[in-house]
Amino acid sequence: MKFTVLALTTLLASALASPVTPAEGARLISRDSINDCKQSTYENETSDASPDVDDCKQLAENIKNGGTWSVTATGSQHQLAQYGTCAFGAQGANKNLNTAYIGNSDIIDVITASIDQFATDGKIGAKGTMECQSAKGDVATADMTWGIYHD
Repeated sequence: MKFTVLALTTLLASALASPVTPAEGARLISRDSINDCKQSTYENETSDASPDVDDCKQLAENIKNGGTWSVTATGSQHQLAQYGTCAFGAQGANKNLNTAYIGNSDIIDVITASIDQFATDGKIGAKGTMECQSAKGDVATADMTWGIYHD
């Protein structure tokens, strides 16, 4: 009986620590904290259905140690990071058939600026566009539309 409980506990702990498979079209690359994108535009999308500000702050805290997401600039929005009610996603903003890099610092900056500008009654929702580094040498950048939304 003790062996069964120990085995079950070990399996459960390893399953909880396993990485989550990234969304199709998005891939996390392990790198130091980095900005891959230029300045962003911001639009207020805050409503009663928006994510909690505290969850978005925790999302930003969770990714502070580094990472860059490689995002296909075509197709629908790709969720890159999520905590509690707060999700951050991005998609290509034009017909550029390219892949873009979005760094953890880009996401943190966008979340922080959105909270500073638009937080209302403990909720935050926003979207915008930013020009990000391209994965292809022949096309220097790719415009990406991002969103902070309820998950």
